[in-house]
Amino acid sequence: MKKLRITALALCLSIALCAVSPCALAEDEGSPKLSSAQSALIGDMASGRILYNVDAYSRRSPASLTKIMTLLLAVEAVEAGTVSLDDMVTASSECKTGLGNDSSTAYIDRGETMSMKDLLYCAALASANEACNIIAEHVAGSISAFVERMNARAAGLGCSGTHFVNTHGMTDSEHYTTAHDLFLIAREGMRHALFAQLVGTREYKTSATNDSEPRSLESSNALINSDSPYSDKYFYTGAVGIKTGYTETAGYCLVSAVQRENATVITVVLGADGGSGSYDNFADSIALLDWCFENYSYRSIVEKGFAAASQPLSVDGKSGRVTLVCAQGINALAANTLDVSALEKTVTLNAETLDAVPAEGTELGTVSFSDPADDTIYGTVALVAAGDAQFDEPEPQQTSPQELRQEQKLATVIVCALTVFLLLVFILLLVRRNRR
Repeated sequence: MKKLRITALALCLSIALCAVSPCALAEDEGSPKLSSAQSALIGDMASGRILYNVDAYSRRSPASLTKIMTLLLAVEAVEAGTVSLDDMVTASSECKTGLGNDSSTAYIDRGETMSMKDLLYCAALASANEACNIIAEHVAGSISAFVERMNARAAGLGCSGTHFVNTHGMTDSEHYTTAHDLFLIAREGMRHALFAQLVGTREYKTSATNDSEPRSLESSNALINSDSPYSDKYFYTGAVGIKTGYTETAGYCLVSAVQRENATVITVVLGADGGSGSYDNFADSIALLDWCFENYSYRSIVEKGFAAASQPLSVDGKSGRVTLVCAQGINALAANTLDVSALEKTVTLNAETLDAVPAEGTELGTVSFSDPADDTIYGTVALVAAGDAQFDEPEPQQTSPQELRQEQKLATVIVCALTVFLLLVFILLLVRRNRR
C-alpha cells in the first residue's frame, strides 16, 4: 500500500513537471540570458518602450549612476544660460561633504579653481564625487538645494521609486532608485547634445589649475573604451555611453546607450557581480543588447503618402470627401515578427466635416499606428489633403404624396380637356359632312 502511494505521488509530480516545463522553456527561449543582475532592462529611447526587464521597479542603491541626474541638471542649467561652461568655479570648504576614504575622486582640493566644463568631465569620466558637490553649489547655491532639484526633476520625469540625498551616490539608506527610473533619467539626458557628449567621451584632459597640472581623465565604461581598467573584452560596437557605478552595497552597475540603424537603445543593470577579471554589469548589458538586435530591427511602419483616411465634405449642399495621406513616414524599432499590415490605425480629424474643399497639403488631422495585441504605439504622423475632392452623385428626388396627387389631378384635367376637344372636332366634322 505504501509503495502504491509513493508511485502515485511520483506519477503526479511527473505530470505536474510535464505541464510546467513547456511554459518555462518557452519563456527562457525568448529571453536574454543574464548572469547576476538583480535588476535589468532594455528600452527604446525614441518611444520609451521597455523591450525586456527583470525586477525593474524594485528600489536599489544606484552608486555613481546618481551622477546621471547630476549631469542632466548641470547641462540643463548651461542650456538655460544660468551657468556657462566657461565659468571658473572655486571649490568651497563643503566640496568633500559626505565623502569617505573610498570615494571616487579627481583629487580636487578646497580652494582649487576649475572651469565648469572641466568639472563636468571630472564627474562624467573620473566619477569624481567632489566635482559633483562643486557643480551642485555653483548651479543651485548649495548642495542641499541642488539635491532638492534632483528629486523634483526625477518626479517630473515620472520616477516613482527614486529619492536622492546626495549628488554622487555614496551609500545611504534613503538614497535609492529603480532600473526603470534610471532609464527615464538617462533617456532624458541623451536628448541633450552636451550630456551625450559628456557620457560618450573616452578620454579628456583638463586645463591646469591654481593647484594642479592638467588631469588626464579616462572613461571606465568598457563598452565605449577598450582601454577601460575593467577589460578590453566588453567593447561594444555602437556604444555611445553612459555611466558605470559601484559600491559594496550597490554592486556593479551600468547604464549604457547603443546606436544602431538609426535606433538608440538604453540598458540598465543594477546589483551585478564583479571581480577577478569578470564584471557582470558589462556582460549582462551585452546579453541584453545582443538579444535586442537579434529580435528587433529598425523598420518602416508606414511610408510617406500612404492613404490612411478621408475627410468628409459638405459643399453647397453636395456631400463628398478628400483623401488624407501621411505627411511623413514612420520608422521605429520593432520586433522582427511584427506584421506591419495588421497594425491598428487611430485617426483624429481636426473637424468632423468641412464646408470648403481644402488645398492640397493642408494638415487636417493625425493618425497613430499601434499593435492591438499589446497597445504599443509605433508612431503618430500628420494627415494632409491629397488630390481633388470626390463628390457623391445627386440622388433622384422622390415626389411627395401631395405633389403626386396634384400631378395626377392635372393629368386628369388635361386628358379630359383633350377628349372634349377631340369630341367637338368630331361632331363638327360630322355636321359638316351631313350638310354636304
